[in-house]
Amino acid sequence: MRDLGHRLLIGLAVLVVAVMAVGYAYIFGGIATPIRGDRATLALPESGTANATILDDGRPVFIVNDPDVGVWVLDAQGRQSQSSLGVAVAWCTETRMFVDLADGSAYGADGELRWGPAEGGLVAFASRTSPDDPSRVIVGSDTSVQGRGPETDGPPETTCPDNSWVMHEPEPGETFDPSVAGDQEPPGWIWLEGTVQVVDGEVRLCDGSTDDECDAFTAVIGIDPATVADDVSGVASRFIGRVRDSAIEGLILVPDKEEAS
Repeated sequence: MRDLGHRLLIGLAVLVVAVMAVGYAYIFGGIATPIRGDRATLALPESGTANATILDDGRPVFIVNDPDVGVWVLDAQGRQSQSSLGVAVAWCTETRMFVDLADGSAYGADGELRWGPAEGGLVAFASRTSPDDPSRVIVGSDTSVQGRGPETDGPPETTCPDNSWVMHEPEPGETFDPSVAGDQEPPGWIWLEGTVQVVDGEVRLCDGSTDDECDAFTAVIGIDPATVADDVSGVASRFIGRVRDSAIEGLILVPDKEEAS
């Protein structure tokens, strides 16, 4: 019995050592998944331009390669009040500025607020050049909020020369009706198309256009109904948001390029 117990102890020790060895191999080999991993690897645009793209979870961002301020990865959402409907900014290639077409706020290529009523600059993601490919940028997990930079001489143009807006646009077939998204709860950030309405004190994203009754919808959380202005409520548009527990959160209105022209 003593020999059996001794052998069991030796076997257990060998098992522990083996598990530790595998763990260290994963860590030192770069295989182990970190607690807070990188968010995406993005293609670096040409100097003086920006790309509207997404992170691995579908979050809309811009990657900017500017000759004056360098490379930036910026959240596409303008700095509206946290309790209001988010609005995605658009990049004007000619002026090298971001513009919020809803409230007129303008941001520099580095995300600093340059004009308008926004609460601050855009959210910037930590990024670094890929060691394997200098034409690609790795987006980290850390973020910071850009401040206010030098103001422009006046309000920015809400039109862009030659309609050179760069905006986020869905791929064919990837847009959900709100009620379908609420039932299926697809993971990550998704495209939605519908109408924002306040019904019985609740903010809803309804299926269909402004002419349709809000019979099919998914509730929107995180938006104060009092902040949904008359020019937004009842207006059909495209949106990006996440669905959790059968409700939409983080809803962002995405302007249409044709309407902005």
